[in-house]
Amino acid sequence: MKGLIVFMCVILQVFSNDPDVKIDETSPPTKFLPFEKIMTVTKNSDAYLTCKVENKPPDKDVEWVGIPMQPGAPLISISNGPDSKDPFKYQIDVPSALQWRLKIQNVQLTDEMKYYCRVPIGVQKYAKDVRTLKVVTAPQIADLETDSDMTVKVGDPVSLKCNATGRPFPIVKWEKLAGGLLPTGGREHRDYVLDLGKAKPEYRGSYKCTAQNEKGKASRVVSVVVQFKPIARAVQNPVQQKVGYRKDLMCEFEGYPIPSSQQVAWSKNGQPITTGGNYETTYIEGASDKVRIKLTIKSVTNADFGYYQCMGSNAEGSGSTQIELQSSNVPTPDSTGQINGAGMLTFSMITIMMLLSVCFLHKF
Repeated sequence: MKGLIVFMCVILQVFSNDPDVKIDETSPPTKFLPFEKIMTVTKNSDAYLTCKVENKPPDKDVEWVGIPMQPGAPLISISNGPDSKDPFKYQIDVPSALQWRLKIQNVQLTDEMKYYCRVPIGVQKYAKDVRTLKVVTAPQIADLETDSDMTVKVGDPVSLKCNATGRPFPIVKWEKLAGGLLPTGGREHRDYVLDLGKAKPEYRGSYKCTAQNEKGKASRVVSVVVQFKPIARAVQNPVQQKVGYRKDLMCEFEGYPIPSSQQVAWSKNGQPITTGGNYETTYIEGASDKVRIKLTIKSVTNADFGYYQCMGSNAEGSGSTQIELQSSNVPTPDSTGQINGAGMLTFSMITIMMLLSVCFLHKF
């Protein structure tokens, strides 16, 4: 029993004299997980690991070694004491008698491995500490594998692709700019491909793909232009006016290419209306592939009542709609809010209200 106690004391004394090895400082900082200590380093930057060793035997050196992630890959000897095996890649300095600092210069993907600070304590035995270095890169849009602006026709299949690189591999999402809903539903679609199906006029617009990982994000905007024949709409139908007064009929076209002033026209009872005399037409450019044409009848006559047709065309086809002009017992304002009759003064509704107010105040 006494011999066993002596043996245990000797063993404890031996172990108590083993070196205490600890990587106590890193840049970037270490993230401590349950089974791994990870340094996340941006590609092309430098990494620092400081190893503190206490109780180091005078005849033993502090070693830095690397073990790649690939199974079966050979161990990489980095340094022995203050001497680096590859000074262009690794630098070793000794800030104090107990510290050995490793600098990994210009970190690349091939530097992703486990780094050990160790001191020999026997045959193939070491006191050691380890850090796992993982390399990250910010996302980049892969130009050759990402769609650019496109022009399609109604009914054409439309699929938008956005590929990106990065470590860790980025998450890619699509959204439609200006707060619009995606044709697939919702405001966001998480995938590298946004399949819109067959093109419709309402699919036109700008779509933004964003690739994001823990290091950052990159984005690309793809504009989709949909060519479609003009869609005609009456701004007001029917419209009414009293004989002898001015009246405007307004028609709006939506289409792409946008109908030009030479591609829009008015007709009545199948007969084209020519400008001049009692009729005047105005071409008004708008936004979102829209244009308006206004037919002004300067002085409505009984012959002017009936159905008018506005027509517009482009390379994709044509569209039209009807507006009915009806007789009224009282004059009505035109598109500017004014009541304008042939041979009389022009009054806006605001002017009339102001005159009535003045008369009312004067009376009292």
